[in-house]
Amino acid sequence: MKTVTLFLLLILSSNISASDSHWEALILEKMLASMTHKKEITIYSQDKHLEKIYQDMDRVRKTDDCEKADFVLAHVGVKTSCKKPEIVFNYGNYKANANAVGLFFWQKGRPTIRFSSKRLQQFGLQVEGELSKFVSSKN
Repeated sequence: MKTVTLFLLLILSSNISASDSHWEALILEKMLASMTHKKEITIYSQDKHLEKIYQDMDRVRKTDDCEKADFVLAHVGVKTSCKKPEIVFNYGNYKANANAVGLFFWQKGRPTIRFSSKRLQQFGLQVEGELSKFVSSKN
């Protein structure tokens, strides 16, 4: 009985994490697409956690050359030498990183999204569509 319960818990937790990565992919792709009119968006990231998320994105392609990327997806502690607009996944990193135009993280089971109008302007970007309500002039 304990083995069956443990097995069911493992299956459910793997389905939940697979579902989370699907939602993360949808949200990130929507964030990136709201800032550009390109049909194919190129991103740079050194984070292995995001590899699974890239696979669920239709318009996003990953590059190993930061200079060829349209955007950088950066987790805490990841520094890049190129000056590209970044989407970060931690509020502290968002506050400290001058290239962080957008922020995405989960809080209490809900996605939190924010864009910095000042930083978007520095890169000549603008958020269009339904995500424009998440643009803040505070950062």
